[in-house]
Amino acid sequence: MVKLTKKSKIALAVLIALAAVLVVTVPYASAQTIANNTASNVKTLNAKGNIYQVINGNTVQYYQANLTLTLQPTSTSGPHKFFDVAGGTLVTANGDSYTFTSGNGVVLTGRHAILLQAQGTDANGQAVSLKLAGQYGYSWLPSKVTLHIYADLETQNGNYTLLMHAPI
Repeated sequence: MVKLTKKSKIALAVLIALAAVLVVTVPYASAQTIANNTASNVKTLNAKGNIYQVINGNTVQYYQANLTLTLQPTSTSGPHKFFDVAGGTLVTANGDSYTFTSGNGVVLTGRHAILLQAQGTDANGQAVSLKLAGQYGYSWLPSKVTLHIYADLETQNGNYTLLMHAPI
């Protein structure tokens, strides 16, 4: 059995308090730095996940999908970082392909969130619209920041839901 002296107890309490402060502040500061870097340079978002569609109210179809968006910053001052969608594609495992040509969005640094909307076309030239919301933070991988994405894709053939993640 180990007996702690008064000095040892104080040192242990200070060490635990310091560890708790670092656990809270280090991920926040790192995510802020990444958000600031995202707003200052052209970035490409590469996300992987699944695309879902509900058919006849109860049948769910889903496929793997890859989303690539090129983001151009427009305003980097203040707590909100605005950007334009300069282009992008969404390709699903069943062969569907969507091309995005325009859009805009914002990085909400205080909330660690990204919101965007993009317009484009499908392979047949029909208009599509993408509405995306994402939350960024540390992933389970060491020293990696991940964007978790929820998005709606509106097409002539119905609406789809995207659940994806992207390293940033």
